[in-house]
Amino acid sequence: MASPYQPCVFCASRDLSLDCQVSIRRALDTDVTKCHGCGLLHANPPPTPTQIAALYDTSYWDPPSIGAREASRRYRRQYRWGAVYGRGLLRLKSKGRMLEIGCGLGFFLKGVADSSGWEVEGVDAAEGMEAFAREKLGIKVTQGRFEDMEFADACFDVVRAKDVLEHIPYPMPFLADIHHLLRPGGTLDLWVPNGPLDLAPARRAYKRGERANMEAGHILFIAPRVLRRMVAEAGFRVIRSWVFSFRDGLRAHGLWSARPRNLVITPPPPVASDQPLSAWEPPPAEAGLRGTVLYAHLRAWRSCHPALPAWIPIGFRQRFLLRKE
Repeated sequence: MASPYQPCVFCASRDLSLDCQVSIRRALDTDVTKCHGCGLLHANPPPTPTQIAALYDTSYWDPPSIGAREASRRYRRQYRWGAVYGRGLLRLKSKGRMLEIGCGLGFFLKGVADSSGWEVEGVDAAEGMEAFAREKLGIKVTQGRFEDMEFADACFDVVRAKDVLEHIPYPMPFLADIHHLLRPGGTLDLWVPNGPLDLAPARRAYKRGERANMEAGHILFIAPRVLRRMVAEAGFRVIRSWVFSFRDGLRAHGLWSARPRNLVITPPPPVASDQPLSAWEPPPAEAGLRGTVLYAHLRAWRSCHPALPAWIPIGFRQRFLLRKE
């Protein structure tokens, strides 16, 4: 009997079965299927461009509504991470070009640029990022979907995509586009949730006869072994891979007492004394870099370590460093 579902978005197999049913951001009720050819879990049928636009409307992106105080808090954290990342880039080469897909307000890229001297560029689908990054940080950010962008081939040395791939209905064209952008020997820094753990709360709800709301808006649920096969077929070689965020992994299994991940929490009202985002001004670069090394070591110890090889399925997050073949 033919499967009623569309073919797998990775291997094109038609050997799929229903895994669970979910609501994605209360805007799209869909089935999640498991491919028995490759093991990928994904929303089926894949959302159309119109549905994607409805899923990730302005309510999904909060930066245009945050104030100067929240911007300062994010700047301190993201800029410092970027500064440490930039120092790592200097071990690769003294000068280069880096692209970040899903760069937000550009704070991370600013830290990379100040600490390394590399040329940096960002892409983000949210409105308001482009003007903010250009006027406040001097960083080039292009507003729109990465899939719709036109770049020259072999124009970047490093591409960073953190928490992006799980929002892409068709992952292989996305990875192929990144492959074309990278120069020979270039690096892709790919961060993706551990798919089975990401989907675990929805699976439990489905067994209870409920339809969980996936407020994070994820479309793909990629296990480490599936991701390894994906990147290999896209022309990348794995340099190193990790899983971490073990507490979130335990929460996903229901083994750590915590508020359900899919619960929509109403944000607190804005502080009356806070100024609008447009009033925020970045501190001097030397002030932002001060204390970066100590900060990075403490954050790494708290959030990323201990890290285990990516084939161990107990960490909620996975990171792959990939080299273009």
